[in-house]
Amino acid sequence: MKIRKRSAAAIAVVLCLSLLAGCSGGDKKSGSSSKEDGRTTLTFWCHDNEPWVKAYKEMAKKFEEANSEYKVEVQEYPYEVYNDKIQTALTSSTSGPDVIAVWGGMAPNFIKSDALSEVPADLSKEMDEDYMEPTVGIYQKDGKYYGVPMEFNLEYGGMIVNKKLFNEAGIAYPETWEELRRTSKEVSEQNGDIVEVKGFEMIDTDALICNYLAMILQQGGQYLQDDDSVNFATPEGIAAMNEILSMVKDGECDLENLTADEYCYNDVYQDKGYMSSVGSWAIGEGTDSYDLTYGEDFEYVQVPQYGEKMAFASETGWGIIVPENGKNKDAAWEFVKFFSQPENLVQHNIACNQLPPRKSLLDSEEYKEAMPNVTFLLDILPSGQWMGPYNTSDMRDVFNQTFIDLCQSDDPDVEGALKEASEKITKECQIGYSMD
Repeated sequence: MKIRKRSAAAIAVVLCLSLLAGCSGGDKKSGSSSKEDGRTTLTFWCHDNEPWVKAYKEMAKKFEEANSEYKVEVQEYPYEVYNDKIQTALTSSTSGPDVIAVWGGMAPNFIKSDALSEVPADLSKEMDEDYMEPTVGIYQKDGKYYGVPMEFNLEYGGMIVNKKLFNEAGIAYPETWEELRRTSKEVSEQNGDIVEVKGFEMIDTDALICNYLAMILQQGGQYLQDDDSVNFATPEGIAAMNEILSMVKDGECDLENLTADEYCYNDVYQDKGYMSSVGSWAIGEGTDSYDLTYGEDFEYVQVPQYGEKMAFASETGWGIIVPENGKNKDAAWEFVKFFSQPENLVQHNIACNQLPPRKSLLDSEEYKEAMPNVTFLLDILPSGQWMGPYNTSDMRDVFNQTFIDLCQSDDPDVEGALKEASEKITKECQIGYSMD
């Protein structure tokens, strides 16, 4: 997920401030639509990621210029309280926001309660024809769509590399999986139980499960069964798990980021790691949060393929929803359609360092020219499958705990643990309504 993690103390402060702001009235409006200067005002909710908020406001301005009868107010909120705020607005007897930016993992909670407006037929047809499968998967119910993707969410395929460390070591970036593991072992430095310098890292709350599923699929295996149940305890699933466990056993990395709910790329940016698997969005963290120079301090390159064929699984990422209780649903969908037009959507993807969700944008020269560091990912996007009809946040929690338990066991039963995790995920994390 493209959100910087915060400490528990920071989250507590945010929650308190948010509650106080709610009680005091604050600067932000309640989100209800109104007429202003003869124009219909639409409210658009989003979370407070600075580059994204800026991009949303640019899109709102562009829409207003093309549609003088509308005004769009963009209102941002802390991510830690955003989900609950949306839930409250959707279940209210009075109208709230007209348009909401939503993380795909949140969407099922809103879709199952029939709180969302159905995507209009013309836009739904475009989604069937031009949007890649992983981007639309979670927004379906009973064969209808209740949300429109803004991006292709990909947490597999690319890695941040510390160029300075590689140069100092006099070694090249690995191009095969064998080279990756060999390099990772050579450059890592361990002091007792502590890995002071990491080699290749993929053990955090986002990267671990995404890389694991890709490793299964690249061997020609499959974890999703015909009845949509999950089975990790296959020969491919066991082999992939043993491969990842060996990274910890061999001292190339540790569980620090996974247990602390932090991203591995922070180690690379702090000269404590050589390579970290992460989505392309993390490039901006290096340049903006760490004030590093791309091409000098770090680079973003392809993760060497594990198996014989390119394949991976992706969960549905950020999209746009329209509440069923909104006062201006028709106008809201006009804004969403405008946002989704390829010439507008590609500019948003560029501004937010996102991958495009539409097939027609894979050959976009505008995108390739603006995003040369991630164009190699465009080639693999058609090889992705949807992660499946699951609450992926809960799914990864189960999987991550299984991995931690295996790492901490003196005599791990990999097959047994994977069977137990598969059964738990199938029983507790599967979405409880029909997609078809």
